[in-house]
Amino acid sequence: MTDGSRRTPHSLHPSPSRPAATIAPGAAAIGVGTGRSDEPTRELPSTDEARVLLTGLGPLPAAVALALADAGVCLLNVTDPARVRVSDIHDGPYPAESEGLPRELALRSLLRRRSPRCAPISAPDLFPSAAVRGAVVLHGWTVAGELLDDLQEPPAPDVDPRMPTLTVLADGPCVLRWPLTDSAHRPCARCVADAARRARAIARGHPLVTGAPPLSERAEPIRRVTHAVAAGEITGLVLSTALGLDDDAATGPHAGPVARHGLRRIPLPPAPDCLCSLAFAKP
Repeated sequence: MTDGSRRTPHSLHPSPSRPAATIAPGAAAIGVGTGRSDEPTRELPSTDEARVLLTGLGPLPAAVALALADAGVCLLNVTDPARVRVSDIHDGPYPAESEGLPRELALRSLLRRRSPRCAPISAPDLFPSAAVRGAVVLHGWTVAGELLDDLQEPPAPDVDPRMPTLTVLADGPCVLRWPLTDSAHRPCARCVADAARRARAIARGHPLVTGAPPLSERAEPIRRVTHAVAAGEITGLVLSTALGLDDDAATGPHAGPVARHGLRRIPLPPAPDCLCSLAFAKP
């Protein structure tokens, strides 16, 4: 066979009868289906349509808010009138000059600078109902000091009780996340404190920090890793829930909180004597 008679691979010359698929620029939604030609494509919200309410703007939720803005989420509703503390500046994205300002005010400024398309507000009463697709709440608890008495409950959102809600807690070198629930059945303060107590016991058993207080310098490297990993994970879960991409990602197979300590992911049992655990149980 001569060079002139060699057959060119099909991958180099696509057949004119099978044009290459193209994606229209600025597509407003994602189509999802099983691949069957006779099945209608289900259209999902785009990041432009996602609506996220963040209540409790400690260092971790603030980092999640900025990551959501980077991902293209423009409709962010952030609420927390507490003042920016030195610990918020040390552990989170707040600049030093924001100390003493309301967290919601400081974060709105950061979001606008981060993404000119982002239009953050602090008005939870304007958040839509659960009937509006793409809406989700991130409820962020924080332990601001050494003791569990320093547990800070975020402002309780006055939203549709059916609203999908993801609850998280940042406590020193640990971050806890509960399964996705509706707003009416998010974990109570008792459940959050019980899970934090269990997570602290696990953290104290780590060979690098045995016997050290949760917020000591010896725990600092682990805390940095934990918050970096958890912020990305929570951002992905919030975005996945808002876009309806994977319902099981936020609920998961485990019916209880999950603690993140460094790169370790540790399932925790729900509080045994609290009815909140019924909201996490699989049918």
